[in-house]
Amino acid sequence: MELIKTTLSWTHTISASLSLAFGIIILLGVKGNFQHKRIGIWYFYAMLVNNTTALFILNAFGKWFFPHYLAIACLIVIIPGIISIKLKHKYWLKVHIVCMILSFYLLVGGAINETFLHVPSLRPYMINNTIVVGITHMFAQLFFIGVLVYYLWKYRSIKSLRTDS
Repeated sequence: MELIKTTLSWTHTISASLSLAFGIIILLGVKGNFQHKRIGIWYFYAMLVNNTTALFILNAFGKWFFPHYLAIACLIVIIPGIISIKLKHKYWLKVHIVCMILSFYLLVGGAINETFLHVPSLRPYMINNTIVVGITHMFAQLFFIGVLVYYLWKYRSIKSLRTDS
């Protein structure tokens, strides 16, 4: 049983790390080119593994806890984000942008929590539920809201990407 827990934990950690790396590359890179599409698919699969394994990791008391619901939310978000690319419906690009940025925010939010939980000098902030954790999340939220607004504005009038035009 310990081998299963260790394998699950390492698979989750590696897929989360890969998701972060792929997400940063996509966020900072050129959109729509071959590299964006290829790394985007890798991001999608790494996120599938990351969030699926998260569903099987239990807290110290052997129960589901809040991050499990965030993993479900992330799965609910990334799947339409990918499907929208394939279907190319009227609002596919907006759906894709919102879903992928939201999924990356959920990933970064999880990384913030894990950092506060596993870095010894930061752990008291998480355990004591101090405002520092909330402020850190607030800055992450503001950053991702800004990124979302930027990309929705930047690609607001692109019709040439639609196949039905």
